[in-house]
Amino acid sequence: TLFRSVASRARLRVAELSERPFDVRSIALTGLFILAVFYTIYFMRSILLPIVLALLLSYLLRPILRGLAKLKIPSPVGAALILIGLLALVGYGMSTLATPAVAWLQKAPTGLAELQHKLLPVKKSVAQVTQATGEIEKLASANAEIKTVEVKRHSITEMLFMRTPEFIASAILSLILLYFLLVYDQTFIAKLVKLLPTLSDKKTAVGIAHDIESQVSRYLFTIT
Repeated sequence: TLFRSVASRARLRVAELSERPFDVRSIALTGLFILAVFYTIYFMRSILLPIVLALLLSYLLRPILRGLAKLKIPSPVGAALILIGLLALVGYGMSTLATPAVAWLQKAPTGLAELQHKLLPVKKSVAQVTQATGEIEKLASANAEIKTVEVKRHSITEMLFMRTPEFIASAILSLILLYFLLVYDQTFIAKLVKLLPTLSDKKTAVGIAHDIESQVSRYLFTIT
């Protein structure tokens, strides 16, 4: 009976919505609002990306923090130890990959020359096609004025010089946010528990929150 009542109410609601006039202005305003939201996210990516990264890393590292809490280690100290370990792991990985990267860069000229020699037949075919295309374009635009557009490209060194300060600032912001998210991970749950009336509801809310965190953490750990 309850299901039938809910279904009848849903059908009546759908019928009311279908009878309303089609408002083009409302749809246009909604579209403009969505575009404004996407533009805002695009221009604030340097701030939003560190926040999202810190949030995901906090879900990934919370089980470790709770394991340290079981060993009677305070949350601020445990979060600091986790961040130090994370930085040490990243530094060790970079130092380990540095030697193979340098060796690859030293071998790169020889490898590229060999690759160019093997791709020489393909290059000749592409050159023939390009020449034929150029002749067709000359015939098609014999009486047209052709303007040459030069595209300015940034070198790799210049791009690295421009992007490195932004990357360092984003990394520092992510680490700071990650520390506070790890230290105060129980604040949200504690406030949620205070709002619930009965003890069973509080236990259910805590269990659901822990299950969500464990599932997300397991997924992120597997992906990592």
